Amino acid sequence: MKSFICLDDKNKKLTRLNRNYFFAVTAFIVFLNILLYESKWLRSTDISVIPRWGRFSLNNLFQALLNSYRHANRQHTLLNMLCFFVAGLYVERKQGSLKFLAFIIIFSFFTAFATCANYLSLSWVGFSGVNYGLYGYIITDFIFTVGRKRTRYKFNTVSGAVVLALIYLAMCFNGGTATVSFTVYPYDLLTNLGHASGFFAGLLFGAYEQVCNIIQQTKESN
Repeated sequence: MKSFICLDDKNKKLTRLNRNYFFAVTAFIVFLNILLYESKWLRSTDISVIPRWGRFSLNNLFQALLNSYRHANRQHTLLNMLCFFVAGLYVERKQGSLKFLAFIIIFSFFTAFATCANYLSLSWVGFSGVNYGLYGYIITDFIFTVGRKRTRYKFNTVSGAVVLALIYLAMCFNGGTATVSFTVYPYDLLTNLGHASGFFAGLLFGAYEQVCNIIQQTKESN
């Protein structure tokens, strides 16, 4: 099966599982978050009723997942979705829509759990933890992709560099949920423990995946 280079990475052999279906999952996640906020179903109007982290339980893990889809206000929702849209386009092109859907489900747990565990509380809300996890994952992916000749293509290099520049801009944000302002250094990453937790989790997740890919490719070449 053939595809446009802007839809699918040349490094993968296209199948139904890893094909990009016109960024359907990225669009769905953006729509879902906006819909959930506007419908008031998951609005974080009273986070005081959410318990502290306490000991591990499945209920706490599920609550951590729900926290990723709760937002304080409309600006909080739209800013998070704008950032996710940029990151989602990059990753969905790499992984394909079906794999990206499974990835987001797992990744939402992964980053939300890391964030809430570091805060020792379940009162943290917002999709930015997942966004920062994606940032870490994308940085790792870009380094491994550009750093290896067999996976280095001009489109990947240029598109990855553009996304990294936008990620840097997102990290420089320091306006919170009510205002919009920026600094010249990654203020948002360095001053927000939840964002740093998601970012570190994304780096680990991405590095593990890349090492596994290298090991598998080495075995296949031998």
